[in-house]
Amino acid sequence: MSTMISDQQVHTPNRLEDALQFLADHCDEGWRPLAGGTDVMVGLYRDRTGGSRWLNLCRLRPQLAGIGRVDQLIRIGASTTMTELRGSSLLDEVCPLIGQAAAAVGAVQIQNRATVGGNIANSSPAGDTLPVWLVLDAELELQSIRGCRQVPYIQFLTGYRRTVLEADELLTAVLFAPRSGAMSRMYFRKVAPRAAQGISKLVYAAIAELAGGCYRNVRLAFGGVGPTTLRARTAEQQAEGEPPSLRLGEQAAELLARDL
Repeated sequence: MSTMISDQQVHTPNRLEDALQFLADHCDEGWRPLAGGTDVMVGLYRDRTGGSRWLNLCRLRPQLAGIGRVDQLIRIGASTTMTELRGSSLLDEVCPLIGQAAAAVGAVQIQNRATVGGNIANSSPAGDTLPVWLVLDAELELQSIRGCRQVPYIQFLTGYRRTVLEADELLTAVLFAPRSGAMSRMYFRKVAPRAAQGISKLVYAAIAELAGGCYRNVRLAFGGVGPTTLRARTAEQQAEGEPPSLRLGEQAAELLARDL
């Protein structure tokens, strides 16, 4: 059953401050943020969005989009699109995984609209970028009129499409420490029914450092295999301090069953 667009209520603030004040004043009325809308519009057609009141963030792009350095961290604004992630020379330098994951999100038209914040806040287990934020130990910047807090991404998800985001908060940015360099090893893989424009059956990201011929700071994350994106901690522990080898790969593969 389709939902009539005329049945929806939309509020479009001009500034981030106005958006936060609106959420504070109406936090018990079910208003939900709307950015690129690539998932929301499909949900509206199929009558499964679970909402009819939308806080349109399109005019906040000057405040919520952008990629840059803040002290020793990389900061990505929540309204930054997948196309912008793909085209960022800074991200290519500090973490190519992000651009690879962004390139796996739908078609080019979707990438032009879909945002970082939407992909994260939507919290689909099959979200293509989500394992990357997990292996990066990324933190999320959440703002309200009460202030700003940073939440580790690993603590953000509480269940299937459930997060710690409060009704009066907006996800405004993602922050992480650069993980590039000669000793860094990174890998991203998406498995879907077809080569392009497919919903992930499995999405996987890995980061490690190779120091003294052995793996250090190993991070392995998987999407599409449970209610949320998951870390493969047992396999990580097995690989930690070990040199690359076929035997290690076989052992880690066996241990994935315990994690996933």
